[in-house]
Amino acid sequence: MTQCNACSIFRFPACFLTGLLLFVAALTGCGGPSMEGPDAAMPAMETKADTVAMKVFEAYGGPGAWADLRYLRFDFATGSNAPAEADSTVEQPTRSVHGRHLWDRMTGDYRVEMPGGGDTVYVALFNTHAAEEGSVWLFGERVGDEEESGMLESAYRRFINDTYWLLMPVKLFDEGVHRSYLPDSSTGDLDVLHLSFGEVGLTPGDQYWVYTDKETGRVRQWAYRLQHHPPDHVPQPISWSDHKAFDTSSGALVVSERKPSDGFVLYTDRVDMPMEAPEGAFTDPQPML
Repeated sequence: MTQCNACSIFRFPACFLTGLLLFVAALTGCGGPSMEGPDAAMPAMETKADTVAMKVFEAYGGPGAWADLRYLRFDFATGSNAPAEADSTVEQPTRSVHGRHLWDRMTGDYRVEMPGGGDTVYVALFNTHAAEEGSVWLFGERVGDEEESGMLESAYRRFINDTYWLLMPVKLFDEGVHRSYLPDSSTGDLDVLHLSFGEVGLTPGDQYWVYTDKETGRVRQWAYRLQHHPPDHVPQPISWSDHKAFDTSSGALVVSERKPSDGFVLYTDRVDMPMEAPEGAFTDPQPML
């Protein structure tokens, strides 16, 4: 399977349930470079875009610390921040998990548990270098060949989409990423990077605009125009918030756990960076995450 880093979703409409269905359907498309993890060789800092991108990378932990990270665990979920009642100002968020992930970044071994409604949880075990050779399990039993092929493709796309939403700030130097700096006169405290991609990934025509804090280097928000969008599509901003730092032996690593937009929230949360993986993490067919 061909890898890519940039997957995304349609703009969320006002109706949450409709938006959620569109969101799930949109996971079939992604574009971007072909890289396993956020540890690409760093180029010389030759442009303004390079220096801004490196400041972002450093703000989220830096190349050295991310290259040393072995295990990464997180959930990918969606929800709503709509008030409980029409006249209420108290937010009552909902949260629906689409994937529970565990990744051995050194070997490429991967586990993703995908809830299927009720007590149904599909467990996909594969290696990111050869995902088609993996296996998918339901209630401890391996699914049939035809179903397994489709589920493995879904699990691989989950890996691509979900990790990019979590790790984009530290993947700005991946192979195939074209960075350019855009002056933005609307505010003096943001730097704007435009990301496009070479002939890599599944939808290399995707484009991203990344708005970064000049002082801290952290991402404030991003917007995107996907390959399937019409030319007149207006990119809509999605905030990056709830930044959380994790102390590791190589330094502090930072991620954003919450991405709200117009009452809709995308979560990349319940993050952990364990020193060791649980026993049977990449072989046990029973849910454990």
